[in-house]
Amino acid sequence: MKFLSTNGYFVGAPSLRGPLTAGGVCPLPGALSPNTGLRLTQMACLDLDPDYVWIKGWGSSQIHFLYSWTCGIHEGDFSYRYLNGDIEVVEYSRSNGSYDGFPYDNYPLIFDPKVFDLEAVGTDDQDIILKLNSPDCDSGFIFSNPRADFLSMPAHQFGGVPYLAAGNDHQKNCVLCKNEMHLIASISNESYSDNEGFSGNDFVQVVYWICPSCQVVSAQNFCD
Repeated sequence: MKFLSTNGYFVGAPSLRGPLTAGGVCPLPGALSPNTGLRLTQMACLDLDPDYVWIKGWGSSQIHFLYSWTCGIHEGDFSYRYLNGDIEVVEYSRSNGSYDGFPYDNYPLIFDPKVFDLEAVGTDDQDIILKLNSPDCDSGFIFSNPRADFLSMPAHQFGGVPYLAAGNDHQKNCVLCKNEMHLIASISNESYSDNEGFSGNDFVQVVYWICPSCQVVSAQNFCD
């Protein structure tokens, strides 16, 4: 697997002008499901900063982490690219049926925006996450280490190596150039709004990759 950087960041303290927004609306044209024509759910939006999370050659000052649980997009690989200030969906699973009541009743397409600072992933935490991702890691390590137990759940992380529910299966090739993409983020269920979360399941994780050459973002969900 290829990772964007060695330094990662968790969600930090609530902030009036922080670089991370959970929820909210992607304002870019084209951020719509090709299955339903409805807005894609923005799970997070991150302001890029060379001192924190940076994507060399990225054509925008932000990266929007978009997804859909209310159509077939969640059933397979999902990719979109930034093109002249627009979002263009370039890979998705098609669906014609209804997903009423999924992932839970009264599911909101738009989650209330909540703004946060970033908190650096400490060296000790990163070492624990690397061990948790190893195929040799056993449950004894998790049960005997309270911090490992905490980190063994999907969480929001940007950059670095996040905890990966499916271990070494988290690899993705760009749908356009076919080169291996860089893993950039993990998004968990926590929406920080008054609802059941992005998926309604705390064990579900959406992983995001990027291809700076093609300006492509890809996503796929996994369950621990």
